[in-house]
Amino acid sequence: MSVKNLEVVENKTLKLLNVFSKKLENIAVEKIDNEIQKFINFVDVSKFQIRGPLITKDSGTKISEAGEITLDYEVMVQTINKVTAPNFEFYPELKVPNCLYVHFDGLQEDFQYAQSKLDLYIWENDLIATGEQYTVHLEETVERFVADVFIPLR
Repeated sequence: MSVKNLEVVENKTLKLLNVFSKKLENIAVEKIDNEIQKFINFVDVSKFQIRGPLITKDSGTKISEAGEITLDYEVMVQTINKVTAPNFEFYPELKVPNCLYVHFDGLQEDFQYAQSKLDLYIWENDLIATGEQYTVHLEETVERFVADVFIPLR
């Protein structure tokens, strides 16, 4: 897949139902993959009936005075029924309107180009993003990464 084939679509709505989620605030960048895996393992062990792929929400990066980089992140799945657990959130419906959208299908290391294309589109069109990005992880293997990316606009 070529990066120039990435088509940005405006005014898309991300709509999720029965969202089971874990907020990860001020997580060190090097720990994020481990935290996501812990969430996936918890969902698997709990035998929740899920519908659809993993969804991540990036709410921004912070750099401390000491130079430590942390993220505010949320990891989500859609479930068939309402599920609850301590230290987790549940939303019957999560609707995010007025998003820029791009579908990515390529190598994991090229995913940054989808994000860059969205950033450039925002800049070229004088748009203002909320600072959040939702990524719907459709397929993830060593050879291939397929995802839908939604960036809400103000």
